[in-house]
Amino acid sequence: MQRKVVTVVFCDIVGSTSLGESVDPEALQALLARYFERMKTIVEKHGGAVEKFIGDAVVAVFGVPVVREDDALRAVRVAEEMQAALGKLELEGRIGVNTGEVVSGTAERLVAGDAVNVAARLQQAASPGQILLGAETHVLVADAVHVEPVEPLALKGKSEPVAAWRLLDVIAGAPAYTRRLDAPFVGREAELVALEHELERAVAERTCRLCTIVGEPGIGKSRLVGELLASASGRARVAVGRCLSYGEGITYWPLAEIVREIAGTEPKARLRELLARDEEAELVAERIAGAVGAASAATAAPEETYWAFRRLFEALATDRPLIVVVEDVHWAEPTLLDLLEYVAGFSSSAPILLLCVARPDLLESRPSWAAPRPNATVVSLQPLSEQASRKLVERLLGRDADRVIEAAEGNPLFVEQLVAMRTEDGGEVAVPPTLQALLAARIDRLEPDERAAVERAAVEGRSFHRGAVAELLPPPVRKMLGAALVALVRKDFIRPDRSEFPGDDGFRFGHLLIRDAAYDSVPKSLRAELHERYADWLEGKTGKRLAEFEEILGYHLEQACRYQGELGSADGALAARAGAHLAAAGRRAFARGDMPAATNLLERAATLPAREGGYLLLGDLGMALAEGGDLEHATQVLEKAIEQARAAGDQAAEWTSRVVRLWVAENMDASFPTDEVEREAQAAIDALQGLGDDRALAKAWRTLGDAYNARCQGALWQEAIEQAVVHARRTSDVVELCADLWLLGGVLFFGPAHVEEAGGRLEALSVDFDGNPVAEAGLSRGLAAVRAQQGRFDEARALVARAKATMAERGLRQAGSGIGFISGSVELLAGDIEAAERELRDSLESLSGLGLESRGATLALMLGRVLGMQARHEEAEDVMRPWTDSHSWEDWSFVYPALKATMLARRGELEEAERLAREAVNRSQQTDFLNWHGDVLLDLAEVLRAAGKHDEARTAVEHALALYEQKGNLVSANAARRLLA
Repeated sequence: MQRKVVTVVFCDIVGSTSLGESVDPEALQALLARYFERMKTIVEKHGGAVEKFIGDAVVAVFGVPVVREDDALRAVRVAEEMQAALGKLELEGRIGVNTGEVVSGTAERLVAGDAVNVAARLQQAASPGQILLGAETHVLVADAVHVEPVEPLALKGKSEPVAAWRLLDVIAGAPAYTRRLDAPFVGREAELVALEHELERAVAERTCRLCTIVGEPGIGKSRLVGELLASASGRARVAVGRCLSYGEGITYWPLAEIVREIAGTEPKARLRELLARDEEAELVAERIAGAVGAASAATAAPEETYWAFRRLFEALATDRPLIVVVEDVHWAEPTLLDLLEYVAGFSSSAPILLLCVARPDLLESRPSWAAPRPNATVVSLQPLSEQASRKLVERLLGRDADRVIEAAEGNPLFVEQLVAMRTEDGGEVAVPPTLQALLAARIDRLEPDERAAVERAAVEGRSFHRGAVAELLPPPVRKMLGAALVALVRKDFIRPDRSEFPGDDGFRFGHLLIRDAAYDSVPKSLRAELHERYADWLEGKTGKRLAEFEEILGYHLEQACRYQGELGSADGALAARAGAHLAAAGRRAFARGDMPAATNLLERAATLPAREGGYLLLGDLGMALAEGGDLEHATQVLEKAIEQARAAGDQAAEWTSRVVRLWVAENMDASFPTDEVEREAQAAIDALQGLGDDRALAKAWRTLGDAYNARCQGALWQEAIEQAVVHARRTSDVVELCADLWLLGGVLFFGPAHVEEAGGRLEALSVDFDGNPVAEAGLSRGLAAVRAQQGRFDEARALVARAKATMAERGLRQAGSGIGFISGSVELLAGDIEAAERELRDSLESLSGLGLESRGATLALMLGRVLGMQARHEEAEDVMRPWTDSHSWEDWSFVYPALKATMLARRGELEEAERLAREAVNRSQQTDFLNWHGDVLLDLAEVLRAAGKHDEARTAVEHALALYEQKGNLVSANAARRLLA
């Protein structure tokens, strides 16, 4: 049994019931027998299989037993011939043609699936004499047919209307899809030079050169030939023919196309003219006409035909070089290949370039074709480089090139089709039906052992191991695995690759789309079994390295569960096993600070039934979501975790989730009461100390620190964060430890600690956590603030850049968004006001997007100060207003009044300005945020100077200078001294 995409033709006679009433039963039986036999002949002529006869209906399938890339076009040609045959039988019929995925090889029927049902429904919806095509069939044959759309059809059993097209006619000789020759020619310059060199040799030596261009479908063979012909235009005669994939009497088809082009459909007379200098012109013309099936011409032995075509080509090359292009030579009959080799070997005294275009299948079926010969060469086309692919995609698409480049992997046809699909549908890079058909056809041409191997390999992934494939193969087939892998390498399906395991061979699919096509052909029931068996093999193979492969194990078990669920045979034990591996991988991702991976893995684990302790998983997921900045989702998950932990009686888990939920709540709501944060955090600490849960205690101390930070109580904030660091260091929770270290850097910047002391502490911690990039980023953030206050601005900027890069790489959105305060402070201290504004705006936008309103308040105040320094007072008010309206300013009440005072003073409202400024200074005296206290004093000094109170202003500056010196802030202290000078 296999899954495959096929095209179904459903044909039924119109009015058969009334026909039975008016025709004698024996005559009717004879008529129907002729009808069925004629339909069967038409189907089989085009390579289809008759599924069955249902009453008067004929059901034909294209793609069974072997998928071909032009199955849809064959089916449409059959439908057209069926209608013509029905007319000759004086019958009327309706036909539906549809393409889709089916299961083939079942005992009951040839194929089963919705595609068959839709073909039947299309037939029923057609009018007498009509042929209706389904959407995917239309896509696959669009360049070879004339159609007109019909109104979307409401088909029985379909929830949505189905798109359909009425077939008008099939274009004779047209391919299913036409390559874009207007696309830029890139990445093949060297190959074009090689072809031009072959032509030049043919001219210089007046001999025949046989050049074969070999490459996988879509790699750019025809485009390369087109460029050569364009460059040779005017100086060479060109003759082009194409081999057909199937048909009757097609041995010399490409030569017949050439003859029709140069001599018409009755060629003998014209051929005699072209051969006028040849004394045997009459015989040559007779032999050629016979070979191509011209009327009244006799056929001859193959050797005479070879001789005749050689003489014709030599005659055509008398006056100027002749380029004979034979496309799709991999479909050529052996007799035609013999003819081409004969012409190349025996032609003389005429400049001829025989240019054969073929897929690698040619060299499989006729290895001698590539044998070294003095006048023959093979040009093998490899995938385009990434640079060339990018140039092609950008010219075709103009945007979003990376995903198309990754999917196409250097195949120009894949690029064109993927670009076309993206342009039509927008958004995702999906595999178009044209490429699916092409890839499925390649796989179906494999030998059974090769196909079995490639399907098992596809289960492991793009890269795979011989040992895994052997484990997944049925025992009788395993002994053939070595030969199958060699054949697959030779056919360019796979290539050797690095192995993860000593003593095992590693391989890699040559193209990801080939892997996907092979995987898609495996029935879901078998996929479920193979994914589970692969997980068993991998678990046994990894040994002590199990942790490295936990995510992969979880994925394969998850896939097994998914397919079992889709088929109605879910296994609870298997699901619990999958969830356990995904959860373990998610926790490891969390520990290394990779929040996107942690969230993805933990969410997937949470959707699977857990053996026990599901609330622990939800708690971890809630933390990952919070750290990643998805606060609303985090709140929902944490509520469930708290409820389930409480029901299970797990107080430590309940308090841990409560603390995280509290942290989320205070960061989402700028007006969340600071007293409540302090009360809840302290209650958590009291409860958890008796439980000995260091991880939860670290979070509780960190949250308590938030309350002290909101009140600008630096010493208490530092004490809380130091406690959080102590508890975090006792756990394996690296993310919690890193968060605490980030905050420690912040409290050392804001609080009463001297800059030199802060720098020393942070440098010592950097040594302790060398090799932990997230911890180093947090410490770098704090150290940047220290260096900026010391006037070492280049060092400070480098430290900020490093911290930003780490946060972005790890997906730590909420942590990374707050770094703008530090980077803005660095630039403000450095005197670069525009850079400070840019940093603060970027950070404020990030925080707003994450819903972290309380953190945005601090940034808004600082941005208001920066805008005020540029006399952009209205802008400053606009920036601060949303935060002053939403935030309970009881804790930050000294900052905003001071800024407001300077703005009023600049507008001349001195009395109100002085009142606000003095009120701000009085309130700031209750804090130990030394830098901010000093800044507020300088704001007061500015207001007093504007009011002409210079002595009082000087006193305020002297007080600010003392605070900056107490902090060790050299830059701000020097600025204060300049005001006193």
